Amino acid sequence: MKEKKIEGETIYNGKVVRLEKDKVLCPNGKESYREIVRHNGGAGILCFSDKGEVLLIRQYRYAYDEVIYEIPAGKLEKNENPYDTAMRELEEETGLKAGKLEFLGKIYPTCGYSSEIIYLYLAKDCTLTKTSWDEDEWLESVYIPLEKTEEMILNGEIRDAKTICAIAYYRMKYHE
Repeated sequence: MKEKKIEGETIYNGKVVRLEKDKVLCPNGKESYREIVRHNGGAGILCFSDKGEVLLIRQYRYAYDEVIYEIPAGKLEKNENPYDTAMRELEEETGLKAGKLEFLGKIYPTCGYSSEIIYLYLAKDCTLTKTSWDEDEWLESVYIPLEKTEEMILNGEIRDAKTICAIAYYRMKYHE
């Protein structure tokens, strides 16, 4: 089932993604092309308040032209460990520092055309520090009961894949 790369070219090389066009040899001997968005990946963090509420970020996402709910997350810097990314992003975006992170799983959010992998963690033993948003970042933190987040997923208010997957991993792991 594996395809073999024959040749390739970089179409675009930006700050966040690189677009490549590869010529491949398919298992049936035919040649085809694959357009791949190369991405360093990211880390998402599921975090609960002392009352058991899920910490979500409300953030405008330009690609969708809307404000969406999502767990705190950020992209991996080149050669950065996903655990370190998760620790950094949680504190930068929410002002919370995790005492430890538990790995929940990893997801391939757009496997048809992107190399991005998102690593999901559960934050534990958090203490309040301060946020340090990027200059182009505008976020609002909200705490929502777990059951309400599930309702929001089912009614389409939460559509972010990493958030849905993190909550699903948590529910399956802890059978709540």
